[in-house]
Amino acid sequence: MGCLLGYRDLPKDIMNQIDKVVNIWKEHLGDALVGIYLHGSISLHAFNPQSGDIDILVVVKDSLEISKKLAIAQDIIEIDKKPCPLEMSAVKLSDAANWKNPGNCVFHYSDYWTARYMERFENPETEVYVVDHEFPDADVTSYIKLLKQCGIVLYGKKIEEVFCDISDKDFWLAISADIDDYDFHDYDARYFASNILILGRILSFKKEKRILSKYEGGLWMIENVPEKLKYLPECAMAIWFDGEEHLLPEDDLIQLREFLVEAIKG
Repeated sequence: MGCLLGYRDLPKDIMNQIDKVVNIWKEHLGDALVGIYLHGSISLHAFNPQSGDIDILVVVKDSLEISKKLAIAQDIIEIDKKPCPLEMSAVKLSDAANWKNPGNCVFHYSDYWTARYMERFENPETEVYVVDHEFPDADVTSYIKLLKQCGIVLYGKKIEEVFCDISDKDFWLAISADIDDYDFHDYDARYFASNILILGRILSFKKEKRILSKYEGGLWMIENVPEKLKYLPECAMAIWFDGEEHLLPEDDLIQLREFLVEAIKG
C-alpha cells in the first residue's frame, strides 16, 4: 500500500490548504469562532494524499446567518480539491458541550453540495437544504467520538474544553443507523472502494470497541469476512490506497454487503 500520513507528515501544499481553511473561518467569524478541529484519516495517521479527504469540524458560538454561510462556502469552494477534497461541518458550542445524537449542524460543505451552492450563487431563490436550515447529522456524533480519541486542534480551545464524551452506545447508534439502506455505490463513483471499507469499519467497532482507520478497517475485514470474499476488501484497499483499477463482481459485492449488514445487526 502507498505511504499513509499523519498531520505532522503532510506535504506543504496540503498544510497550506488546511491553513487557508482556518483563515477563512477566522476572517468571517472573528470572536464568534470557538475552534477548528481536524478528524478523519489524518488524525488516525492513515491519510492517503491521492484519495483522502480533509475532514474538519468547526465550533461556533451561535447560529450563522445565511449570508455568512454562503460567504464561507464561496471561499471554501475556491480552495476545494487544491489539492484535496474538503469536508466540514459546524456546530454551536452549546451543542458540542451537550451533544445528543443526531445533534444539530449550522453549516456543512462537501463536494456533494458544490453544485447546489453554485446554483445558489447564481440564483438566490435556489433552495439549498444545508444553507437554509439547521439540521440533524448523526455523522457528527462519530466526528466528536474520533476527536476525543485522537483529534487535532487547528485553532481555538482544547478538545476536552469544548466537546462532551460520546458513549459507545450513542456512537454505535449513530454509525449503524439506516444500515439496511447501505449502498456501496452511494455518492460519487470515486467513493465506491471507500464505501466498502467503511462498512467493514462499522462492524470492526462492534467487535473491537475502537475506531479504526480505513486502512486498519480494511485489514480487519480481510481477516473477518468469509474466505471466498476476502479478495473484495483486498481490492478495495488497492483501489483506494494505491489507485489500482479492479472490476468487482456485483454478485460477490451483494454477498459481502449482506454478510456485513447481518453481522452489524446481529
